[in-house]
Amino acid sequence: MSRNKHSSQFYLVIFWLLFYAAVQASYREGDVMLGGLFSVHLQGTSEDQCGELDTLGLARVLAMIFAIEKINNDSKILSNVTLGYDIRDYCETIPKATRITCDLVKDKCFMNITQSIKGRKSIMALVGPEESSTAVVIGGCLQMLNVLGISASATSPELSSDTYSHMYRTVPSDTFRAKAIADIVEHFKWSYIAAVGQDDSYGRNGLWSLVKEAATRNHSFCVAMTEFIPHESQFTSIRDIVTTLRRLENIRVVILWLFGSYARYFFNEVNRQNLTGRVWILSDEFTQYSDSDSSAIDGTIIVQARSLPNFGFQKALTIKATQEYFPEWWSEITALITNCSANMEDTINKEVCFQNFVNRVQTSYASYLIDAVYSVANALDILVQESSSSMTENDQHRKLNMDIDVMKRLLSKVNFVGLTGNISFNKLGDRKSAFYDIFNLQVQEAHNAKQFIKHVLVGKWEENEQRNKRLQFFETIRWNSPTGSPPKSECLEQCSPGTRKTITSPCCWQCVLCPCGRINQIPGSATCNECPLRQRSNEARTNCVDLPLTNLKYSSAGGIVILVFCAFAIIATLFTFAVICRFWNTPIVKASSREFSLVLLISILLLLTLVVINLFEPTDTICKIMYPWRYITYSLCLSFLLVKILRISSAFQVPIAHCYTISSVTNRMQAVIVITMHILLLLVLLPWLFLDPPINKEHILTDNYIFIECNAYNTVVGKCLFLLTCSYILLQTCFCAFSSFKIRNVPENFSEAKRIAFSMYIFLFSVLAYHPVEFSMDGWYVTVVDCVTTLLTAYGFLCCIFFPKIYIVFFRPELNNLSNIRREVSQFSFETSCVRVNPVFDSNIQHGET
Repeated sequence: MSRNKHSSQFYLVIFWLLFYAAVQASYREGDVMLGGLFSVHLQGTSEDQCGELDTLGLARVLAMIFAIEKINNDSKILSNVTLGYDIRDYCETIPKATRITCDLVKDKCFMNITQSIKGRKSIMALVGPEESSTAVVIGGCLQMLNVLGISASATSPELSSDTYSHMYRTVPSDTFRAKAIADIVEHFKWSYIAAVGQDDSYGRNGLWSLVKEAATRNHSFCVAMTEFIPHESQFTSIRDIVTTLRRLENIRVVILWLFGSYARYFFNEVNRQNLTGRVWILSDEFTQYSDSDSSAIDGTIIVQARSLPNFGFQKALTIKATQEYFPEWWSEITALITNCSANMEDTINKEVCFQNFVNRVQTSYASYLIDAVYSVANALDILVQESSSSMTENDQHRKLNMDIDVMKRLLSKVNFVGLTGNISFNKLGDRKSAFYDIFNLQVQEAHNAKQFIKHVLVGKWEENEQRNKRLQFFETIRWNSPTGSPPKSECLEQCSPGTRKTITSPCCWQCVLCPCGRINQIPGSATCNECPLRQRSNEARTNCVDLPLTNLKYSSAGGIVILVFCAFAIIATLFTFAVICRFWNTPIVKASSREFSLVLLISILLLLTLVVINLFEPTDTICKIMYPWRYITYSLCLSFLLVKILRISSAFQVPIAHCYTISSVTNRMQAVIVITMHILLLLVLLPWLFLDPPINKEHILTDNYIFIECNAYNTVVGKCLFLLTCSYILLQTCFCAFSSFKIRNVPENFSEAKRIAFSMYIFLFSVLAYHPVEFSMDGWYVTVVDCVTTLLTAYGFLCCIFFPKIYIVFFRPELNNLSNIRREVSQFSFETSCVRVNPVFDSNIQHGET
């Protein structure tokens, strides 16, 4: 058992020696060792090979060493304790970063063996890594081994969980960056945007944070396109994404959750496809661009963690210090410096070229990395102060190396003002505050007319401020647009009042006119409001207007036409009345029963006034007058015509019924007939008017019109009485029509019997046409039918009964004599076999009147 244990330890030591020989590192021993995990080189063609030197990664190494040296020279913190460092390069490769982390952490487990072989101490905490995807993997290892890590640039929200509680961060989570970008989008009123991220923990969780933020803001903006760039097919995916963006012209704002090579390749493709007129919002700093990218990058907005460039970092970097810190990388650094045009043999020019190199390695995360180192130093300083004062210096050093497990408790107590603001951590290891600088990339020309990109600080975002004050702009942003103003980025123009949005996709819409009866007064609204009952929407669907009243009026075209015909009929009636009075004693007027003719003309005037009343807006009073007026006028006309028909039947002995002939119709009988017919009408009319009188009623056809009509009844009793009244008038009309039909063949010039029959047919037709409409329909056309049938009845009486007589009076006076009338009567008497040969003549007939 012991032999196997020693054998396994031997092979493990051999593995670490071989591995260490393949890893370049910066190492300096101290009382307490800090591990550093950075990507100093870009990824190579294979996992075991590294690519070219990454100046940003080198800048982070320089920042860590700068912070440690500054702490070691500061007597106010960790006095009598020296910090050392063991910094490794993982070349942007996650498997390599995992092996290096295990190597640094396992030094703790095999401290005696590794120290005797490699001469290196165990680390107290790990500073790094840089990328979120690497930090997720490393964070799991640190959680399992109960070792703390602290990163200055891993911003993925995925790390904000109990699974990675051993991974602390001085940089704020991208949850805050998503809030900052959302505030920018809302500030410029962009509602239709795209988002592109790299397919790892940094890109995926960053974009999802932005999408969630849009949802919490009631979708004030919408992420219409979300695309991720996988590592395995970067070039193909980037080409397809840029092609899609070219096609979606309405998307003018694109959020890019990219960094490093992803951003560099993306903008190379944007420049190749000449995709212009877009606003790019980058989630991280972007410095590795070429001059050919300037047109595509111009106007880009960068939301990056707060950067403090003037904290002495640059001044501390000299050629001598850099060569001392990085002997293993000095040859590559020298190659970068020699790209300067100055002569390297000249010491002054060499310093100038080196300063240019120092300017190139600037990064906003350098200050966060320095704060990370100071966070560990402050935690260790708390441990030193908590240690017993009776401990010797060696005991304190031993305790510092043995109490790695208490680092989590100590870091939770850290609270100091660093380069990036107040530094304190929550229970998940996240920083409690967030502050972002907003930069605008602007293309400018140097003195030699060569273009270069300048980072212009245009605003800031601070999480601790009130929501409406978190975002502040203090410089003008240069926009990559023809007008130089912020472009619009929306699916369509906001829907105008009177229309509503109809969603065609999660982020887009069409503007649809509100339905009839609904309005929308708010531009961009997705709903239309219904108008009240008595109103409808106007043509523009912006306001509710009163429903039009469709009752016939004097001012309407139909009302004017009806009034013209009614006026002409009134004039004709009055003219006929005057003619009868003027030719009162002529045979043709006498033969027509002068008094009955006058009464009939008055009845016709009553019918015509009914037409005029129909053009008034119905009220309860008008309704109570109009219905009795109509049926009393009908009965008046019918009763006098019936008397006239019976008189003609009696005079010429024409039977109305089969085998029944009226011998004579006296004046008393005529009065009895008229009175009886009206009494029968009043027997049904008066109970109807007293029990359930007609009232006005509104018929509202939604979204069309309002029609006010007279409702003949409201109860069953009223309906029965109304039907009984109509039935009585119909029965009376049918009997009169039948009787007029029976006497139609009497002498034409002596009597108007045939024309009375025609007028009764017209009257019957009018009654049969009007009442079905009255019972079954509602609307303005009911009034039209009422007016037309009434006018038809009046014109029927005038044209059939009176106009032929007027024609004889004025144009055929030779026919207007007593001998002519007697001759026709005699001729009729001898030619007709159904009547007596010698008709009975009374004194009136002798004077030409029947």
